[in-house]
Amino acid sequence: MEAALAARLEPSAAPGPSDEQLVVEVLRGRHAAFAELASRHRQRVERLCRRFFSDPEVIRDLSQESFIKAFTGLKSYRLEESFPAWLRAIVVNVCYDELRRRRRHPEESIADFSSPAVCNWAELVSTATPEEIVAAAETRREAYDLAHHLLDSLKPEDRTVLILRESEEMSVAEIAKIVGWSTAKVKIRAFRARQSMRKQAERILTARKRRGANELL
Repeated sequence: MEAALAARLEPSAAPGPSDEQLVVEVLRGRHAAFAELASRHRQRVERLCRRFFSDPEVIRDLSQESFIKAFTGLKSYRLEESFPAWLRAIVVNVCYDELRRRRRHPEESIADFSSPAVCNWAELVSTATPEEIVAAAETRREAYDLAHHLLDSLKPEDRTVLILRESEEMSVAEIAKIVGWSTAKVKIRAFRARQSMRKQAERILTARKRRGANELL
């Protein structure tokens, strides 16, 4: 009892420096302070990259690129800003640039309906909207796989908007600020993204029904 009381009476450890304090230290030349910033936010950055891409190596590379851009662009950071929000904007643009570089064609992402996961996919598409699938990707493996499959069918602009709206739960105004578009353009992109994903979902269901019918023959 005495030991427990003594432990409670001991002064708690002093909190570490804030993000803003670390930024000031980096700008003053103590570059080691950026390592602490990176360690503090690495998990959040990797999670955001994972919303855009499923390949672990790509996620790792884009996370590293994001921190490099943050370090080299630190002088543009304003102390009155939220550092996590400032860093998030960098990560989003890094991922968006990678999407644009790849610029895949929608027809290249037609599902492999021989995959064992297709049964789960068909069930998901039957019971959830594409937006709900994207939102559930964080907690359900089959939703994660299907979300990336559906997202692969979108143009980079549409994909970026939908991820930020459904996964990051950002407002239209916040997205517009990050990507440098008008709010009207963000709304149009979100609408197109949802329509395109619904069409892809319908194709999955149609193909699944055809496969089931063929198995009965």
